[in-house]
Amino acid sequence: MNRKNLTIALAVILIASFFLPMEARGSVSAFDMVKGPSLGSSTTAVLMKYLWLAMPLTGIILLIGALNNGNYFLGRGFWSFLPLLAILFLLIGIPMIEGAAIDDVFKEIFKMYGIGVWLALAASLVLAFYWPKQ
Repeated sequence: MNRKNLTIALAVILIASFFLPMEARGSVSAFDMVKGPSLGSSTTAVLMKYLWLAMPLTGIILLIGALNNGNYFLGRGFWSFLPLLAILFLLIGIPMIEGAAIDDVFKEIFKMYGIGVWLALAASLVLAFYWPKQ
C-alpha cells in the first residue's frame, strides 16, 4: 500500500473514531463530550474536552493533504504525530495530573475506554511510525 492510500484510510479512521463510543460501558462519543456541557472550569477539564478535537481535525488535514498530492500544511510529520500525542496525553497525562498513580492508570485504561479510543490509538500509532516510501 502506498503512502497516499494509507494516509487516506487512516485519516478516515481518525475521523470515524471521533463519533464512536469512547467509554467501555456507555455510548458517549468524543463528539458528545465536545458538544455537551462543560466538565468543569479547571484547566484539565477544558483541555480534556477540546483535546478530543485533535483527532478529526488531524484526520481532515491529512485527508486533504493526501488528496492534494502530498502537499500538507506544516508537513505530514507534524500531522502524523499530533493525534498520538493527544491520545497519550488524554489516556496517561491527565489522570496523572489529577493525582492517579501510574500503575492505577495502566490498570484502568483497559477497563474504561471503548472502541473509539482504541481505533484512534491504533490509527495514530500507524500514522506516526509507519512511513511507506511512496
